[in-house]
Amino acid sequence: MSVKLSKSDAIARLYREQPNVNLDSNATHFANINASKAVWWYDIPRKKVTSGSHEVLHILAHDFSNNELHYLVVPTKYLCNNLGKLVIRKDKDSISLELSARPSNFMQDIRPSGGHIHFSQFRQCQ
Repeated sequence: MSVKLSKSDAIARLYREQPNVNLDSNATHFANINASKAVWWYDIPRKKVTSGSHEVLHILAHDFSNNELHYLVVPTKYLCNNLGKLVIRKDKDSISLELSARPSNFMQDIRPSGGHIHFSQFRQCQ
């Protein structure tokens, strides 16, 4: 049976699988795969990226269909350098990501109005 994880369950699992990981909970973002589309959705407050308070963001992506947990460490500098190619939600002042789970464009932001930025290079080994 496929089971979705909570953010705290995903973090606990990551610590079990990779004991040397050191997450900053304020800079960690989690999503379960969308049930109707093979993507993970994130809304990341723009301030976390532009304020200089975080060097990296930790992205956890759970695919409950095969129980895979993907872990990415994304430098905030990369996001800052690509802000013009990312979708900004004005209502939340957040960066809206739609990361693909399909093998052909895995971990690419596929928001229709975005710049299709790739994030797979930040994936950590499992």
